[in-house]
Amino acid sequence: MKLRKSDFTGTGKVYRFTLSQMMKGKANIISLIIFFLIAAASIPVMTVMMGGEKAASPDSPGAVGIAAVYVQNDTGYELGLESVPQRNEIFENTEFVDTDLMNVEWSKDTYESMLQPEEIYVHLQRDEEKMCFSIGAYALEDKEFPDGDIDSCVSMLSGLLDEARYAGQDAKAEQIAVMTSPYNTNVQSVSEYLEEKEDDFDARFGVQILYSVALLILCTFVSSFIIQKVIEEKASKLAELLMVSVQPLALLVGKILAVMTYIFGLVASLAAVMGISYVVTGQFADTSVMQQQIAASGISADILNISPVTVLILLVSLFLGYLQVSLLSGLIGTGCSSTEDVEPANLTIVLLVMAGYMAAIMTIGSGNPVLAYVVSLCPVASMFCAPVRYLIGDIGFGMLAFSWALQLAVILLLAYVCARIYRALMMYRGSRMKLGGWISMLHQNGAKGGR
Repeated sequence: MKLRKSDFTGTGKVYRFTLSQMMKGKANIISLIIFFLIAAASIPVMTVMMGGEKAASPDSPGAVGIAAVYVQNDTGYELGLESVPQRNEIFENTEFVDTDLMNVEWSKDTYESMLQPEEIYVHLQRDEEKMCFSIGAYALEDKEFPDGDIDSCVSMLSGLLDEARYAGQDAKAEQIAVMTSPYNTNVQSVSEYLEEKEDDFDARFGVQILYSVALLILCTFVSSFIIQKVIEEKASKLAELLMVSVQPLALLVGKILAVMTYIFGLVASLAAVMGISYVVTGQFADTSVMQQQIAASGISADILNISPVTVLILLVSLFLGYLQVSLLSGLIGTGCSSTEDVEPANLTIVLLVMAGYMAAIMTIGSGNPVLAYVVSLCPVASMFCAPVRYLIGDIGFGMLAFSWALQLAVILLLAYVCARIYRALMMYRGSRMKLGGWISMLHQNGAKGGR
C-alpha cells in the first residue's frame, strides 16, 4: 500500500481544531504562565549564582573607593589623565588631577597635609641613573579604601605610561594595542606538551549535553501533548466523528502539525522572555559572567563551527527527531482506550527517548570512530548523536546525510503503518495494545487490502 495524496485529506481541519483546543485549555494556559515565570527568573538567578556583580556605581563593590588621585608626572610623557574614567569603568567616580595644574608643591614629605582619607598621591618619575621609571603611591594611614584600590590605580597609570612611551617612538595605535595586550599562561607537563592533544572532553560533553537536553525536552513535550490529545478524543468519541470527513492519517498529521506550531510558539515566546530578562538583568547585574562561564567550559564558536549551515543542520535533525517521536506517540496513544493509559503510554516513549539520550551522553567521550558511526546510524540514538558528532568532527557530512536518510525511512515506515491501521486503532476498545497487537492488526488490514 502506498501513501496517496487523499490520505492527507482533512489535515487542515484537524490542525485548526487541535491548535484551537490547545490554546484554550486551562491547563495549558496555567503551564504557560509557569514557564514564563521560570524563564524570566532564570537569568537573574543564574547571574547571581555565577557571581555577577552590580555595575559600577558610587556604592558598587566593582568601583574603587578613591575619590581623587593627585598625579605628579615627572616622566616627560603626556599621560592623558582625563581619559582614565572612560577607559576603565571602575574609575568612573574617581577624579585624576595633574598636580602641575595646581599652585601647590607636592612631594612625599608634604602630601599628608594635603590629602583627605579618600584621596591618594601618586608620583611617577624617571630614574636617569638606573635607566628606569618608578611609581610611588601614598595615602593616609586612616584611608577609607582598601589597598587593592591603590594597586588598581598604579596598574592603570603604569599602562598609560607604557602607551605614552610607545607612542613617543611613533608606534601606531594597532601596534600599541598589541604590545600592551594581556597574555595567558598555560602550565603543562612534558608529556602533555609533547602529545598531540584532542578536543577538550568538557567542550565535547558540553555541546552534546546542550543539544541532547533541548531535544529531550522537545520529545517529552511532544509525546505528552499528542498522547493526551489522542486518548482524550478517542475516549470522548470525538475521533469517530472526525473520521467521517477526515482520513485516518490526516487525523494524526493534523495533530502533529498543531503540536509543532504550539511548541514552536512556546519556545519562541520563552526565548523572547529570556531575552527581555537578560536586558533587564543587565541594568543591575553583570550578565557577562554567563558568557565567561560558557567560554571557561571550552564551548566556543570555533569548536561548533557556527554558521547558517550549522543552524540548518541542527534544525533538520530536530525536525526529523520530532517527526519520529510524534508518529510513534500517535500510534501508541491510539492503542489506548482510556485516560488512565496516558501515563503508561507516555512512559513508553520517554524510556525509548531516554535510551537514545543515554547512548549519546555515554559515548561522547569515546574516540572510537566505529562507535561514532554506530550511534550516528542507530535510529533511536542518531537524532541525538549524528548532528553533534558532525559538528565536533567525528563524522563527515556523508555519514550525517546517511543518518538523515535512515531517520526519514523510519518516518515513512511509521506513516505507512498509520495509514493502514490508524482507523482500526481508533475504533479499538480494550487494554493497552502491545507490539504484537499492532503487528497482528497490520497483517489483518494488509490481508483485507489485498482482497
